[in-house]
Amino acid sequence: MSEALPCLYPSDSPPGKSLFFASDLHAGAPTRAESAPRERRFVAWLETAALDAAAFYLLGDLWDFWFEYRHSVPKGHVRLLGALAALTDAGIPVFFQPGNHDLWLTGYLTEEVGLQQLPDPFLAQWSGQRFFLSHGHRLGPLPPSDRLAYWVMENPFLGQLYRWIHPDIGLWLGRRLSGRSRDAHAPMDEIDLGPREYFRQFVQSQLTAGNAADWYVFGHRHLALVETLGSAQVVLLGDWIQRFTYLQLAPTGWKLARFAADPELPLAAGHWAIAHP
Repeated sequence: MSEALPCLYPSDSPPGKSLFFASDLHAGAPTRAESAPRERRFVAWLETAALDAAAFYLLGDLWDFWFEYRHSVPKGHVRLLGALAALTDAGIPVFFQPGNHDLWLTGYLTEEVGLQQLPDPFLAQWSGQRFFLSHGHRLGPLPPSDRLAYWVMENPFLGQLYRWIHPDIGLWLGRRLSGRSRDAHAPMDEIDLGPREYFRQFVQSQLTAGNAADWYVFGHRHLALVETLGSAQVVLLGDWIQRFTYLQLAPTGWKLARFAADPELPLAAGHWAIAHP
């Protein structure tokens, strides 16, 4: 990781602001009606954080299923899309890293909403520290069923074939398959697997190879935690289904916190050795 890396803090943002990270809203799950309160809560967080934001980094699975046809996109999520567009219209960058539930993109979120799509993984630097951002679904050992599913979803030819399915059928089928995948993984969302966790195995492999970043920020697992592995700080962002958690990197320090109407108590927090500008 000795190559020149992009700056995590946008160069055209005013100094003294914060960077905000979140993932796994799974908007639309399990139904639009049940998802609506969570989407409104997420929008309230966006609007509150915007007052102090240099940028937002949304690390995947913002939607439970998202597929863009040439002339149509999934129905619903108007308040969420509007809030994201309002941020970008106000000049606050919103970076989006697709997850395994919202991989099929053709440019609508960039062209119409203003989101800036990131590769996965994304490496960046800020004040001499290296940050590794990833939704995380491709890291570590994967069962053959997951490998096959990701290959299908990331295959451009199969994506084009899927667009030949009528949207009423294609979107219904996609939501059904996404729901089954989410339900299959849900029992693990409450369990820390210890040394068997793929993110620990991945970071440890980076440490062993001598090319580890200083920070690793992951989504996908729905667990909310911060821990130190060797010289690396590892963050799992949690989710917006049960935990409503986010990471804030501020000029003087950082915190992983739960967004609530009452005053927030950070789940984990720390200070920088040297304050950021």
